[in-house]
Order: sequence, then C-alpha cells, then structure tokens
Amino acid sequence: MDRPVMFNGRLNKDEVDTWLNLLNDTSESSYKDRNLAKAFLMLQESLTFVSSLENKTIGGTSIFKDKTRLAMVLTSVVVDKEFRESAAYQIIKSSLPFFKTVAIRDVDALVSLDGSMNPLGFPLSLELDPWVLKIIKRIGFEEVGILEHCSFEMDEEIRENPINWNKEVNVEEIRELIWDQSEPMGLTNSLVWLARDFAISSNCLATATVGGKTAAVAGFWRLADSFCISPLVTDPVKLGWDLVAESLIAEAVQRDVKRIDLPVIGQGQQDLIRALENRCSRFSCRKLSLLRKPL
Repeated sequence: MDRPVMFNGRLNKDEVDTWLNLLNDTSESSYKDRNLAKAFLMLQESLTFVSSLENKTIGGTSIFKDKTRLAMVLTSVVVDKEFRESAAYQIIKSSLPFFKTVAIRDVDALVSLDGSMNPLGFPLSLELDPWVLKIIKRIGFEEVGILEHCSFEMDEEIRENPINWNKEVNVEEIRELIWDQSEPMGLTNSLVWLARDFAISSNCLATATVGGKTAAVAGFWRLADSFCISPLVTDPVKLGWDLVAESLIAEAVQRDVKRIDLPVIGQGQQDLIRALENRCSRFSCRKLSLLRKPL
C-alpha cells in the first residue's frame, strides 16, 4: 500500500482562524488572547503554513520576516501529538527557506532550557513548545545565546513615574537605539525587531527621551492580570537601571496590576532584573535558549 502524501501550503490572511484553531487544539502553551494572536498573524511580515494528510490538518508553523536583520523567526510550531514523531521534521523544514537569499540570511527560534511551559502564550512570548527542540536541532538550528523570561510580583507601589513615556515615537531613532544597544544587552536577534514591529502596529510602543534623543523604547501590553513589556531596550548611561525599574512599577500600578513580565531579557540587562528584584516581593526567571539556523 502506498504511503499517504503530506501536503504543505501557505494560508491566506483570511484563513488565519484555521491556524489559530490548530494552535489552540494542539499546543501546550497556545494563546491567552485570541484577538491579540490574530492581530500578530495579520501583520504583513507574518506567514502561516499548514500541513495535511489525507484531508486532515495535522500541523503547521508561523514565521515572521525580519526586514531589519534580513532574517526570520520561527514563531510557532503546532503538530498533532499523533504525528510529532513521524511528520514534525518535514512540517517545520518545509516552511523554512531552502537557501540563503539577499533578504533572508538566517532563522531564529526560542525554546525553554528547563522544559517549562510558556506562561504568556502566543504571541507575547514566542517560545516554541519544549518538544520542538530536538527536531529543530536535527534541521540545523544551533544555540547562539541565552535569554531569560522574568516575572515579578509587586509589593511596592510607585505612583510618581520618574520617566515620561511618549507614544509619539521617532522610528529612525528607535532603530538606532536598538542597533547600538542590542549587542551590549545581549539582544542581537530578530525577536527584538519583531517585538518592535508588532508593538508599533498595535500602538503599544513608547519611548523616553533624554536631551531630545530617544534613550529607551518599550512595548507596553496588558494581558489579563499581567503587565508585559516587550521589547525593552534602553541606554543605561542616559537612564539608570533603578530609574527604569521604578518607572516600570509605576506603569504597572497605573494599569492596576501586580505582576510584571519581561519575556525577552538579555544577559546585559541583569542590573535591571536586580533593581526590580529589590523592589518586588517575589520574582522568577526562566532561562531560554536562542537558536539560529544559518542559510
């Protein structure tokens, strides 16, 4: 008997609900806000793919094209448990570029190091489910860095915000700030540019200026009982970490939440983590593996 043939195809924007249903049914982390997840998938740079076997949809992926780094992010992988061993490799590989182009040089992916589950869900945290790790390594992804997802429970209420955040942003100055600070902060990846693009499109991006120049950029998101900040890039010479920590707490208080989530923190931002730790009753940090596949 002939083996059934798997078909792989890209979804149109008016078909993303199909992919969201698949994500909800098959992923351990799924999404917390369907409208937010749909808004991400509707971005021009966001692509979704599904794979079917004998007219049954068994899995798929979502990809984000980073036009700044000339790269991609593998933002989600969803495969029915029954087919993970037999089909996940082909499902993932079929959605990635086969070779390097002028526009795409590499692909980033993020996976928890300790196997813990993503508490924020897609798309504010773009961790792939832990079972995906061994498969993408077979495809050619290699670890290139360590990031963290840090959460804080507040007991200190700072009501006077020491930083004036403005949603009237200068896109070119934001780009310059991220380029300048990404390496010392340990954020040389496409996830930070993706977060910038999504926050701009959702009107959630804010900046702070010092001396008339952008010194900090942050995406402010309210997700249920959490205040999520993504991206978060600052110039620590112009804005000290203690000042930034106090401002984030004040922003959370303003939104009437007690929890702060920083889903993508680089090793060069550890002083900010310590500053928040000193001001919060509880905190936890999960280590994440940043993987990259060169093309």
